[in-house]
Amino acid sequence: MDSKFYQLDYILNIEKFQKIQDDMSKATEMAIIAVDFKGNPVTKHSRCQAFCTLVRSDEKLNDLCEKCDSRGGLEAARLQKPYVYMCHMGVVDVAIPITVDDQYLGALMMGQIKLEDENNISQLERIVSKRFLLDNCDYPEIETLYAGLPIMKLEKIQAVAQMVFHMVNYMVEEAILKAKLNERNRQLNLTKPKPSPVNTVEDAPKIVEEHKDLIIKPALDYMKDNCEKKIYLDDMAYRCNISSSYFSRLFKREVGESFSSYLNKLKVERAKTILDETDEPIINISLNLGYEDCGYFIKVFKKYVGTTPAQYRKVKS
Repeated sequence: MDSKFYQLDYILNIEKFQKIQDDMSKATEMAIIAVDFKGNPVTKHSRCQAFCTLVRSDEKLNDLCEKCDSRGGLEAARLQKPYVYMCHMGVVDVAIPITVDDQYLGALMMGQIKLEDENNISQLERIVSKRFLLDNCDYPEIETLYAGLPIMKLEKIQAVAQMVFHMVNYMVEEAILKAKLNERNRQLNLTKPKPSPVNTVEDAPKIVEEHKDLIIKPALDYMKDNCEKKIYLDDMAYRCNISSSYFSRLFKREVGESFSSYLNKLKVERAKTILDETDEPIINISLNLGYEDCGYFIKVFKKYVGTTPAQYRKVKS
């Protein structure tokens, strides 16, 4: 199995996952960020508290923040379950491991909250034993910002962590399962004739029917029905619920050519129909098909048809 299938930013549609993460952050009032197995962020921070932003602005304290994140993630990976702990600033954080087939892929780092009942603090491990405080002379707002952190019961923190743990790991497992099934299907079809490449613009629409069971089918359908619009690879990957890099790879492998080449052929086929049936000016056809540069449209048309749009119309008339 390709090791890329176990990389979060490869197998997941990060744009869609970011939206889910943002919604989870709003619902739980916790700050959230996803990191890979090396600790590198794969999403943007959701709901990062002003207190923690201020703490991280201090170079010395930011180093301690990073150590807390690293230690928390490793401990969660070791335990194979959510790990609730206290950071060096006395703030509660949670590391939620993401594992598939006993392989640690990364973690969701959640938290930036305070305990409602401080008697429960003794139940949590403090990653850095001594609590460091910012100099109030340099940061007079520190106490106000700390007081403004969300407050939550320990039982609720643990329940939220467990819910997110099951949900996120299910999502990742499903994404990898989809990739594995597609890979297995490809292996089973290695002995069969490969899909015919889209050699002519007339061949392009046929690809949709030939690949009706593919993961990329939603994108092929949309491109066929909306080729006059501006269509972007990232949007099509989002429509198929896979990452852009994985979509690009699948598309090239299953269709036989790149996404951009296939899309241009669809547009050129549509342009031929318009040229055959209307007297629409070529510049208008270009704009209506999403080509802002008419010169580029003419170049693309000639590449696939062998003549310019004007010459094609003249021959057909």
